[in-house]
Amino acid sequence: MKLEKLSNIALYTVIGIGVVCFALFFLVDYNNMDFDGVHVSPKLTDLVLVLMYALFVVTACLTVWSLVRGATVNSGNSGPSATGIPGGKVALLTWGTVIVALIIGVVCGLGEDPFTTVSGKTTAASMVTVVDMWLIAIYILAVVAIIAVVVSMSGWLTKSATPKE
Repeated sequence: MKLEKLSNIALYTVIGIGVVCFALFFLVDYNNMDFDGVHVSPKLTDLVLVLMYALFVVTACLTVWSLVRGATVNSGNSGPSATGIPGGKVALLTWGTVIVALIIGVVCGLGEDPFTTVSGKTTAASMVTVVDMWLIAIYILAVVAIIAVVVSMSGWLTKSATPKE
């Protein structure tokens, strides 16, 4: 099976699982009232949390695998890429964007107050800042990823990098 076909199958499977989990989350007893009778406590919150943890673990494993594979496969490659796309510059830009997004997230999240839930459980202000940092970084990276997909689908980068004969 070609790698591209396998990639498409994996992508559609993950999207399908996500759609089913979120549909179940919103459709199965979503308006379940919490112990205080005011706050909503959906029945399938744990399903969505497990899905997010599983996606995070899979993403982390694939990231490590891709880094190791990229380092070993490209270690002896000194010539230009067959597509003309500068992989080293793209990787550097990617890591730079992640670091900048995290810095922006920390700066925007500084000075947060501790968070107290209805049940009286308090989360430290530092942890609220960390959560805000990751959320802001995720928003920034999502926008950058959407822009990257649009540029990639347009073929502009490949056309401009391919030498003219």
